[in-house]
Amino acid sequence: MHAYKEKEVIRLTHHLEPIYDTYLANKDLAPTSRKLYFLVLRQYVTYLEQHDITEARTADILRYRQTIRDKGFTSHYVYTQMTVIKGFYKYLRTHRRELGLPDTYAFDVAEAIKNPHPRVRIHKRMITLSQAKRIILTTKENRRYIWHYRDHAILYLMITTGLRSIEIRRARRKDYVRENGQWLLYVQGKGRPDADEYVKVTPDVATAIDDYLAKRQDQNPYLFIPHKNRSRSGGLSRTFFRGMFRRVLAQCGLDGLGLTPHALRHAAATFNLMRGGSLEATRQLLRHRSIDTTLVYAHHLERQSDDSERQIETFILKEEAVFWGDVWAQSDDT
Repeated sequence: MHAYKEKEVIRLTHHLEPIYDTYLANKDLAPTSRKLYFLVLRQYVTYLEQHDITEARTADILRYRQTIRDKGFTSHYVYTQMTVIKGFYKYLRTHRRELGLPDTYAFDVAEAIKNPHPRVRIHKRMITLSQAKRIILTTKENRRYIWHYRDHAILYLMITTGLRSIEIRRARRKDYVRENGQWLLYVQGKGRPDADEYVKVTPDVATAIDDYLAKRQDQNPYLFIPHKNRSRSGGLSRTFFRGMFRRVLAQCGLDGLGLTPHALRHAAATFNLMRGGSLEATRQLLRHRSIDTTLVYAHHLERQSDDSERQIETFILKEEAVFWGDVWAQSDDT
């Protein structure tokens, strides 16, 4: 019987590994963003290690991008990966001397790589005007317990301001203020560490919020809180909206339509454009950084109002001949 000595596995550390830890330690990021950046950079540097790439060239980064595309990652995730990697190489170029990197890092190999933001598409079902009105009125009429008052205030607020569910969960009492006769709710937006933006609260929505707060007898700092299953933080849990929205839709007779809480944000954008609001006003309402994101709603609305299918049908089925300039064309196939 032979005795076999187990092979010792030695893990080689890429020279960029300790550097991305330093990079993240000096970068102002929210905890969730910091975790994402760490995972992206660890995955990228692991790729360099596995392919014996000491100092990556532009072609190596492009091959890495194609690799993660081939693995089936979404276009948004690929965009995020490249955004993080491009920022990292910019940092390496700027701080190469203090980091003790060779002069080859004086050239940013990722700078020339284009990273267009993937176009946002609205895949989910949209809430119609009549459905939005039914949600507001039904939740108001059916208020009995304190959580009914909370749910009505939340949904009314989301439909009229386009707030995200995470922004509702983060909202605190101190963020709800009256300034110059106007109620405002300061918002900790997506990817932001502080509540440094605000939405305007209409008088009727303010009344709904005040009716809910009047029934509270607690010192909880959050504007909206759970009243059955309490969370550790004191605020609403990540899964709160799933159950609440499903329950409300059933009460309104709108269950089974594939509607989600985020559809309320889409509705606010669409309704603002329908009433004649400008793209810029809608961008500010939703707090988009780029007008390109807001354009998605304009395109969606334009497509909804387009009657091309009906016009095609009429064109095909009409019996009379069609005259195009000097060409007399019958309805037969050509």
